[in-house]
Amino acid sequence: MRLSTMTNLFYEDREDQKNFLNSVRRTAAVGFKVMDFCMCPFQRHETELLGDDWEAKTYEIANEAARLGVEFSQSHLPYPKPLTRRKTAADEGCEKNEFFMWATERAIRVSGILGVKWAIVHPVQKSADVDTERDVAYNHVIYDKYLTLASSLGVGLAFENMADVDNKRRFAATAPDLCAIVDSYNSEYVGACWDFGHGNRVFADQCAQVRMLGDRLKATHVDDNVGKDDLHIIPFMGTAKWPEIMKTLREINYGGDFNFELASCKRMPPELKQATVEYIYKVGQYLMSL
Repeated sequence: MRLSTMTNLFYEDREDQKNFLNSVRRTAAVGFKVMDFCMCPFQRHETELLGDDWEAKTYEIANEAARLGVEFSQSHLPYPKPLTRRKTAADEGCEKNEFFMWATERAIRVSGILGVKWAIVHPVQKSADVDTERDVAYNHVIYDKYLTLASSLGVGLAFENMADVDNKRRFAATAPDLCAIVDSYNSEYVGACWDFGHGNRVFADQCAQVRMLGDRLKATHVDDNVGKDDLHIIPFMGTAKWPEIMKTLREINYGGDFNFELASCKRMPPELKQATVEYIYKVGQYLMSL
């Protein structure tokens, strides 16, 4: 298990055509040598990798990462809106929206070039009420084509646990739902990602859920909150039980990376971002020592 972070900590200017490149350089300078290449900006039309020259720019990032000794072990693909937040089935940011589907395919191809092992995806829910068997089948309808492409590039898909929203239970908020998806594929290219912030919103003891996943767990999103909103704050600033979490990951012999997914720099003044990321790195080192 290695300390990792998403490339979003220094991702600052949506007009900057070298956002990813600059972010990787600044993040590596703090000490992070393993990263999750976060492509959530794809769905907001914010990235330099949506143009016709995306491939050349991706190789430029890959070459710079190699020079810096950085490995991209994970990526985050564009993610669909929760069912309760949609205006229509093909609303922008939904799994049937044309741009969203195009951006997801582009993100998988970028992942392949960067040597990503696990690309994180959000499970989808077919209708208002959760029905695990029906929803697992619907995820096959949506994701099978992406798995075919991803696996051909050596990239696996890791389904992430969701958090309940709008006072409604959400499919894949629980380990049994995630297990059902992963087991339905029976593929070395399909696994689970556990988001500890999501888990802290749903469970008083999320460690039992992590144990249930066992060796299905291939990736993590590390963030904290106070059990309600998805704050993505630094561990120990919320209520997640980090000593117990670290113990559980070691108990199940988790072999993936311990990857920060934080929004701590989102509203931070530019003058304070460097110090904030340095602090995040120190927190990560402490967690890895537990």
